[in-house]
Amino acid sequence: MRALARQVPGASAWLAMAGLVAAHIGLAVLAARELTTLRWLTGTWFDMTAVSVVLGTAVAGLSGAVLVLCRALRGSRRLRAFARSARVPCPAPIADAAADLGLADRVDAVRAIEPFAVSHGLLRPRILVSTGLEAALGADGIAAVLAHEHNHVRHRDPLRLLAVQVAAAYGWWLPASGWLARRAALRRELAADLAAARRTSRAGLAGALLKLASLPASPALAHARAAGDDGESLEARVAQLEGSRPGRPGRAAGRLLASGGTLTLVTVACLCCAALARVLPGGLL
Repeated sequence: MRALARQVPGASAWLAMAGLVAAHIGLAVLAARELTTLRWLTGTWFDMTAVSVVLGTAVAGLSGAVLVLCRALRGSRRLRAFARSARVPCPAPIADAAADLGLADRVDAVRAIEPFAVSHGLLRPRILVSTGLEAALGADGIAAVLAHEHNHVRHRDPLRLLAVQVAAAYGWWLPASGWLARRAALRRELAADLAAARRTSRAGLAGALLKLASLPASPALAHARAAGDDGESLEARVAQLEGSRPGRPGRAAGRLLASGGTLTLVTVACLCCAALARVLPGGLL
């Protein structure tokens, strides 16, 4: 029951967001129809401003969301192709740690010198690790890293974080959208770290994080990081594992206030479009 109680608010928030986006797009379609069919070009400046705001934000939002989605899908295809072309049997230390965590059938290994582990896949996520992970980390570090990725897999974080990125891209014209997306991603990393620390050790996970973050970039590692953490949350994650208060992205009060004002203007414009529409006698409202 507790797990369900935690999931329902999140599901409600996603449904509410989807409903708002659908309503926004629907009003934009309505505004375009009224503009072309009923000659709103002869309307007042207030009417034209409302139509322009609704159409402009909807087109901008859809363009941003489609762009981010296409980039994410291309990155996912590249990662899958890399996993197929370089796949090898899982090294014994990694296979043993995966078996201890109940992940024997969810871990794939690829031949690469650079050590990494990343969860990928939307509907049935899996964990991809490199053979270099065996040489770079000891048994404790390997177990901690796999436990961290296991938490991502259990919660289908690749899909959830993609949804967050697409939602933020739809609202890119809101100054706080990117900040909110980064905060959501950081929360998931911190939650996965806590889950991994409970199953293994804080010291092992912190050491593994610092070791992996110190490595130079390479083509193979770039493929892996395309679907994973961008490294910006390292300081907050290590602080949490050391028992300190983890750092959070700045409050960005100015961006939040600006976003609130922008949303107010868009909401007023949407209401005006609905009220002035002539699909029904006297408008929709």
